[in-house]
Amino acid sequence: MKPHESGAFSGNRQFSYFKPKGRHPSEYEDLTIHTQPDPRHYAFQGWLNRFADGRGAWNEDSTALKCTNWWEFQDPSKQWQRTYVAGQAEQERSLDRIVEAAKSEGLFADFDETWVKTIIGRYYAAYACLEYGLFRCFSYAQREALSATAGNACIFNAADKIRHAQDIALYGMDLTDAVPGFSDADAKIVWLEDPVYQGARKLVEGLMAAKDWGEVIIGINLALEPLFGVLARTHFFSRFAPRNGDAISPAVLATVENDWQRNLKWTKEFVHVMLRDPEHGAGNKKVIEGWLAKWLPYTREAVHAFAPLFEKPTTKPLTFAQAHERVEGQYAALLKDVGISA
Repeated sequence: MKPHESGAFSGNRQFSYFKPKGRHPSEYEDLTIHTQPDPRHYAFQGWLNRFADGRGAWNEDSTALKCTNWWEFQDPSKQWQRTYVAGQAEQERSLDRIVEAAKSEGLFADFDETWVKTIIGRYYAAYACLEYGLFRCFSYAQREALSATAGNACIFNAADKIRHAQDIALYGMDLTDAVPGFSDADAKIVWLEDPVYQGARKLVEGLMAAKDWGEVIIGINLALEPLFGVLARTHFFSRFAPRNGDAISPAVLATVENDWQRNLKWTKEFVHVMLRDPEHGAGNKKVIEGWLAKWLPYTREAVHAFAPLFEKPTTKPLTFAQAHERVEGQYAALLKDVGISA
């Protein structure tokens, strides 16, 4: 970097220790590529610190996936800390404005009683437990990921999940103030005991116990989310809400959908990098398909356990069978897009 006459650096880097994907390194690349120590790339002295048993800070055996260069993966959205926080802060400000406007206009009075007290107060409130579990999963994946580009995508995915869980709790607090008799006090019991969520709970707890960070990514973003997550969030909570007098919940869920589309984009790129690896691509394909063979039965069990909830609202814009058919069709297209069979 060239210093100014004052001695301060200009901030315009004149060198690069990696090959940028554009003509010049992007801000994302400058701040992310090779920031994580790696003895295979530039940390030639070896690990700067180790665990008590002698292991290095990261371990190639932390995932069954193999990659010639883990830094080949880059987040298509080019997210780093500042851009991520700015985007999420704007989404939260938007939600605050929407909820305050709804209170001022008395829109909460339009909510169908069954919808707000049973569906939102019990089942949507319980969905926060699922989101918190996935936050825990991605936090672990971030720690073990073998490049900062993969780790950063995981930690932003984790932050999305804890934000979603907190937004559900905040929404419940707003409804407690606005809707007489509303309570979400039974949400945890619903998550732990209600048959509607026991398939999802088994799935989430199984993923929390997974020790392979690559398996966590695939199990969540290539199985749980595009099947169970889309069915519950999009085809039930979002679609049923307006028909039951609820114009607010879809706005809350729209920010969740925005996050999911961003996370789906980086997951697809992650899979593409694994499959096109010149040395390990074929092996990675078998590993990923093996993980899907493991987690898809649990995911579909969770989907079918959720089916009775489609019968509870007063107004029903579509059946579980219709929603299920749409989700499976979208999922088949997703797998074709990434080049995976399940």
